[in-house]
Amino acid sequence: MMDKALADNLDRYISKLQEVSEHLKELRTSEFRKTNRNGPAIALKSAPDFLAYCALVALFRRNIGRLSEPSCVAIIVVPPQWKLGDVDEAARIILKGQDGLKICLHPTSKHKRGWEIDPEELLETGKKLIIFTQEGTVVHEDFELAATVFDKLNICDPRHLRALSKFRKCGPLTDDQAAVIALQPSDRMEAIFRRDQPASRAALRLAATQLDRSQAPKNLDVTKGFGKASTWALELKRDLADWRQGKLPWSDIDRGCLLYGPSGTGKTRFAAALAAECGLHLEATSVPKWQSYKDGDLGDMLAAMYKAFAAAKENAPCLLFLDEIDAIGDRAKFPSRHDTYSTTVVNAFLECLDGAEGREGVIVLGACNFPQKIDPAVLRSGRLEKHVHFPLPDATARGEILGFHLPSLANDNALKEIAARLPGKSGADLEMLAREAKRTARLEMRDVNIADVRSKVVVPAPLDAPTLYRVAIHEAGHALIAHAFSLGKIEHVEVYDNVKHFATITDSNGTTKAELPPRHYLTRWDAMKMITADLAGAAAEDLIFGHRSNWSSGSRESDFAKATTTAIEMVTEYGFGSSLYFLPNSIDITAASKLWEDLPLRDEVSDILQEQYQRARDMLDRLKPCLLKLADALVKHKRLDALQLEPYWPGATKTKTTDRRSHRSH
Repeated sequence: MMDKALADNLDRYISKLQEVSEHLKELRTSEFRKTNRNGPAIALKSAPDFLAYCALVALFRRNIGRLSEPSCVAIIVVPPQWKLGDVDEAARIILKGQDGLKICLHPTSKHKRGWEIDPEELLETGKKLIIFTQEGTVVHEDFELAATVFDKLNICDPRHLRALSKFRKCGPLTDDQAAVIALQPSDRMEAIFRRDQPASRAALRLAATQLDRSQAPKNLDVTKGFGKASTWALELKRDLADWRQGKLPWSDIDRGCLLYGPSGTGKTRFAAALAAECGLHLEATSVPKWQSYKDGDLGDMLAAMYKAFAAAKENAPCLLFLDEIDAIGDRAKFPSRHDTYSTTVVNAFLECLDGAEGREGVIVLGACNFPQKIDPAVLRSGRLEKHVHFPLPDATARGEILGFHLPSLANDNALKEIAARLPGKSGADLEMLAREAKRTARLEMRDVNIADVRSKVVVPAPLDAPTLYRVAIHEAGHALIAHAFSLGKIEHVEVYDNVKHFATITDSNGTTKAELPPRHYLTRWDAMKMITADLAGAAAEDLIFGHRSNWSSGSRESDFAKATTTAIEMVTEYGFGSSLYFLPNSIDITAASKLWEDLPLRDEVSDILQEQYQRARDMLDRLKPCLLKLADALVKHKRLDALQLEPYWPGATKTKTTDRRSHRSH
């Protein structure tokens, strides 16, 4: 591919690159080919061509011996942010007139019909071949076997960037500015190196943008406020420290984890913060991005997947974050018309997770809203083996999120108080709140203050006496049935008047918190008791007031939603219905309409719910004095902890501290 004459040409090019042509202004586009080895002319014609040209010259020089062999096959890996076409153009400038030489741009993906290249034709005996391939792309196995040179193109060397800046009269560049520019894609180089304009200005803007993007995760404390996810983050950080010190083998580290929970909770931001906390490089992508890569066919999808894992391995130790991973699907549920495509995708993903070459130093973190949609093989041990529920942020985490978006107010206790009174708000909700507060201040041309934040918070209306009493009856119903069935230790029961007592954990008017013991097995009676307890709040309202409110329904976390889910599982998974069949996940719980398509199942679930609702109402009717006493106490004290609840359970010794109020006025 390259003989002595070519080596001499390259040496002459290097010396020309160090000169500033006195006749630079006289060069014209039409003369470009005539000056095809003149660095200044190339720099004026095309910034990407010039930088690729310089990088190729350096690569050829360090491989000159092997490239000069009679028959040579060189695989040259091009960074992902650079187009193969730009490198191809530069190679043709350098190698123009060389006989017996072929240049091949390797396809970025294998089409479903196979490779769209013919290696047998390209690998003709006695010919020299240069193959340009994108980083992260799978290379045809025949080329890998025949390769005599395998090297990576180092584009955007600081010396080359400074030369380009000099030729285009774009001024000097510092090391930091050159480093920022080097990370940019090839199609940005013309904008950065505009003739007679300072390239340092573009570099400063790029650096400022990167700083804005990098500050967010580093300011979040992933070890607090995110429930079990915080516990896992602490364990991972400790294990990685031991691995780096050689105290722990990689096989003992959680190499894959699935975060699942409501949308907008900040799983992406958590991943970035986790990478920063653990000192890992972050590669972030999503399954929908893979699906939309290029033309979106199977080959493109697989190419995007392989590229993501290759980039993670190259930058190990690395955290590979895969958002919307439930889009990968489940092979058992694919429609027949998509079965081949989807099954191939899942199989390829499994291969990436635990391929023969391994992935030491790469932790895969998936995130989704609906884990039940993911193929079980993806979630087994050795793959995404750890499954962590990612909740809505608690009061502390909400304060940290608001503090990040409003750094000037981060240490203000008033901001923390506001955050505590925003239960149920996701990270996305809090970001929007901060954005609206800053917009208010910006319109008045001043800094943001606490008043701006308060003005954007929707304050819940105070509950009047009848409404507060209804809430107390509802929560007392839950508590009494849960206690009667010994479902778990009831830690506290609470109601909120939105005057002095506000919700801080869940967006509701009241809560009954119970610590449920772990269950190693479930009986039909256990499942029935759980449903009865879920429906007890509505049943208590119905008993006392003759009708119920909408507090028991309206969301996937509501009492009725939980009871319905349990009833469906009883019938389809546990064999607790009228049939013994086993159809796990046969109903998509996230799509309520699916239940109505299966009429026998709908009728059976409805019968279970009606039966347990009536059971709850009948039990509470027998416990009515206790129900009223407990509700009265909740109205008076707003919160009763475990010990304070003891006098109100059935059979407890009567005390003089109970406060009985007639409900007739309500």
